[in-house]
Amino acid sequence: MVSREPRAEEIGEARLNDVARSEIEAARRDPRLDRGRGAAAADFWNAIEEAERVRSMSILGLHELRDVLERTEQSLGVKRTDEDLSSKHQKTLQVMWERAEMARIEIANDHPHHNAQGLIAMVSALDAMIEEFTPALRCVQSAVLAERMLGEAEKKISSELPGKAMPNEETRKKLVEAFTSVLEKRLPKGKKPKGPGLKRYEEPLEAIGLDAPKDRPIPDDMEQAVSELLAIRNVLVHRAGRVDHKALCEAPTLDYEEGEFIRITRDQYRRYSAAIACYGREVTFRSIRSWPNVNETDGPELSEWHRYYRISA
Repeated sequence: MVSREPRAEEIGEARLNDVARSEIEAARRDPRLDRGRGAAAADFWNAIEEAERVRSMSILGLHELRDVLERTEQSLGVKRTDEDLSSKHQKTLQVMWERAEMARIEIANDHPHHNAQGLIAMVSALDAMIEEFTPALRCVQSAVLAERMLGEAEKKISSELPGKAMPNEETRKKLVEAFTSVLEKRLPKGKKPKGPGLKRYEEPLEAIGLDAPKDRPIPDDMEQAVSELLAIRNVLVHRAGRVDHKALCEAPTLDYEEGEFIRITRDQYRRYSAAIACYGREVTFRSIRSWPNVNETDGPELSEWHRYYRISA
């Protein structure tokens, strides 16, 4: 297909930039529908993008509704202050006023429900990634170890029994699979995300050697943000939004009193979503850090974690 420059007056697909095209294509058909299990990191980012996209569209919808009364007046050619308004126009404008007023109030309140739903989805995505990530990497580690063991056995046989025929490729593949199966059964089982605070994720990662390295520690304020978000998520999901004693114990830095009702502001959303995004990048970076041609600059700037929120959030 030959690409062409869009006409000056043309509006639509031809003028999409890469980011907008990616979001529209993901909205049309979620990439997760076309893949099976085993792509934990890719699923995580698709889930984060969906949460951000749906929240943004909902907020944009509120801003559109805020001005719906004026647009309706313009399209009907009437004003709400007209003395000779027909009954039909009165009913229509009253409905539009109610919608506009609800939108205005939600915007003034920082659309807390949209913020909360986005953050709940993000925590769910992080939980799923860690839970899927650990057994998947354990499987890879087992296969690498099995391959190494077989290679060492072949070297030993070759040195001690010169001329001894080595297994052909098909037999070798079966041996590696057999070794891998045995190793997976004998190695400690991976842990699922459990408990409060960042240890919810670091303990399962530690079981496969992917906990925070000493030269890349998680900043204290980032750990604090994740701990607060996890406690808030539990309050929103299990306590109908009212802070309980358990939440305050799990995250002592929460700026709430016991029994207080949580309403997530835009600033809070930015802080917590940035923490999740940066931590997710760090976890995936740890898994490839030792690869050839991977540099430290490829990982996130942990000290700047608070900047990792969506620009339009």
